[in-house]
Amino acid sequence: SNRCFDWYKIVNDNRGETIQIKDRYGNMFHCREGAEPLTQKYQQPIVKSSETDKYGDVVATKYGMEIESECRGIDYIEFNCRIRTAQKIATFYESVFDATTTVIEDQDQTVALIGLGDISPDGKASQYMIFRETPGGLPTYDGHHIALYVGDTKEDFEVAFRNADMAGIVWVNPRFADRVTTLEAAKSLNQFRFRNILDIKTGEQIFQLEHEIRSVQHPSWPG
Repeated sequence: SNRCFDWYKIVNDNRGETIQIKDRYGNMFHCREGAEPLTQKYQQPIVKSSETDKYGDVVATKYGMEIESECRGIDYIEFNCRIRTAQKIATFYESVFDATTTVIEDQDQTVALIGLGDISPDGKASQYMIFRETPGGLPTYDGHHIALYVGDTKEDFEVAFRNADMAGIVWVNPRFADRVTTLEAAKSLNQFRFRNILDIKTGEQIFQLEHEIRSVQHPSWPG
């Protein structure tokens, strides 16, 4: 099969209609209609209404588009982390990237919320990374990664690199050609990578997730 997902189902609850999609790698997506209209429309290139053979009649016909749509992207991405690490993860992002973070209790679990993008006057971020403490063993890290754009200027990006370098976390993924280990290389390519999230107090690795940290001058910057 050439499908990009394993299965999907449509759920209606008190939040409205949600499409739950599990991809072939085990990731779960919860797709919902945004609460507020957007002033700018974005091209959604994944599902076209004519691709019923690829996505099935329901998804392609009801949700597929041949024109621009209000495709909002990802509101949040959630990771399971070990017990007693959520606060340390929040402290890491605060210390290295000056991120806005909150640690809460949700369903008897400690959860770190890492705010990304714009922060509204009431403290809500436009996107979040969520780390939820989960008892039991976690799957071995398989190399998945995310890309984040930092700050509003190239100077903000340079500060982020210096902080990451001071923390000793700047890392080169041998799979890719961007082998950044210095500020000059980071400025040249407008990006750098790191993988280890640390306990700032002890230097212990507490989580692994490859981050591709990009400047707003990166050619893929969507702003």
